[in-house]
Amino acid sequence: MSNAMQEATVTSKGQVTIPVEMRRALGIADGGPVVFTLGDGMLTLRSARKPSLGELLAGFDPAKHRHTPEERVWDDAPRGKEAL
Repeated sequence: MSNAMQEATVTSKGQVTIPVEMRRALGIADGGPVVFTLGDGMLTLRSARKPSLGELLAGFDPAKHRHTPEERVWDDAPRGKEAL
């Protein structure tokens, strides 16, 4: 849902209903936290939900983070009393 735009009405209590499609796209659950940012005459809303560990690791590619042979030797080197 890129560049989606919808209009809403502000109630007398200052409340606005976020359209369900936008809540789903942002992962905002009922009662979920949101963050407002005001700048350059624009109000921005985003989800304040912290990603789960699974979501954080979803883009992690272990192949890109393998050690070089030199680093593996260093990692496998004895430490502490083992080194003596």
